[in-house]
Order: sequence, then structure tokens, then C-alpha cells
Amino acid sequence: MGLFSFVGGLIGGGKAKKASKKAEAAQLEYLNKALGEQTRQFDLTRSDYAPYLATGLSGLDQLGDLIGINGADAQSAGLVNIQNSPELAALIRNGEEAVLQNASATGGLRGGNIQTGLANFRADTFANQLQTQIARLAGLAGLGQGATDSVSAFGQQKANNVSNLFGQMGDVRAGGLLTRGGINNQLWKNAGSFLDSTAKSLIPSGSIFSKLF
Repeated sequence: MGLFSFVGGLIGGGKAKKASKKAEAAQLEYLNKALGEQTRQFDLTRSDYAPYLATGLSGLDQLGDLIGINGADAQSAGLVNIQNSPELAALIRNGEEAVLQNASATGGLRGGNIQTGLANFRADTFANQLQTQIARLAGLAGLGQGATDSVSAFGQQKANNVSNLFGQMGDVRAGGLLTRGGINNQLWKNAGSFLDSTAKSLIPSGSIFSKLF
């Protein structure tokens, strides 16, 4: 190998290594951007679902109060809230007016049955309202569970995508190292060939040292 070939090989090898590093850096840059986008999108999705998660948790907590799993005091407070709710008051008021109008039309306004009927109506209305509220809270809890399942699915998808991106990053780095290692190996071979050729040209052909080359 001639001197110019050797020097040219060194220059070419250096440029090839620089090109390999640039290519590796470019690939890693875009893989990091993809990784950042995965995180941004998951955070956005979790933020979008946050109101449903919070509402579902609140509904589950209130449902626990009404059915007694959060303790007697919490259950009593939950029942009192229903009893004092404007919705129940409106239902009772409208129902009692209907009962009184019907009794007035039939001439039974002053009868003893009317008071019993009003008392029973209030109790039945409260019981119906309690069941209605339990059903509503169960629906809210189910809404929260659905949101939780959705966010968990997105989280698993993100984990899979991130793992894949990390694997690609590892492949890029390994490929870059192998490429530059191959270039270095070739440069060392070229250097050895150049030194062999130089030594042969400097050592007389009849010398004992010429047998080494």
C-alpha cells in the first residue's frame, strides 16, 4: 500500500466515522422526539379523563356512605342529605298537592285516611328517592371505572411504545458503535499493510530480516 493510499484511507475513515456519529445522533434525536410525544399524548389523555375519574371516585364514596360501608355516621349523614334535598322536597310538595286535590274532589279532605295517606306518601317518596340516588351514584362510579380502564389501556399502550422506542435507541447506538469499530479495524489493517510495505522497501532483499516479511 502506498503512502497516498494510506493517508487517503485515514482521511476517508475519519470522515466515515463522523458521518456515522451524525447519522446516529439524527436517529436518536427523532426517537427522543417520538418518546416525548408519547409522554405528551398520554399526559393529555389522562388530563382529559381526570374529571370522569374524580366524578366516579366521588360517586363511589357517596355510594359507600348510603349503603353503610363507610360507617354508621356517614350513612346517617347521607340519608339526611337526601331527606333535606330540594329535589325530595319538590317531589313531596307536588305529590301532596295532588293527593289533597284528589281528596277535595271526592269529599274526603277531612277524613282520617288523608293524613295516613300523606304520611305513607312521604315515606314511599323518600324510599324511591333513596333508590334513585343509589342508582345515580352507581352510574357515576361505573363512569369512573370506565375512565380508569381507558386510562390504564392508554398507559399500557404507552409502556409498550416506549419499550419499543428504547429498543430502537439501543439498536441505533449498537449499530453506530459496530460501524465505527469496523472502520477502526480497517484503518488498523491499512496501517499494518502500509508498515509492511514500507519495511519491505527499506530492508534489502538478501537480508535475514527480509524473511520476516
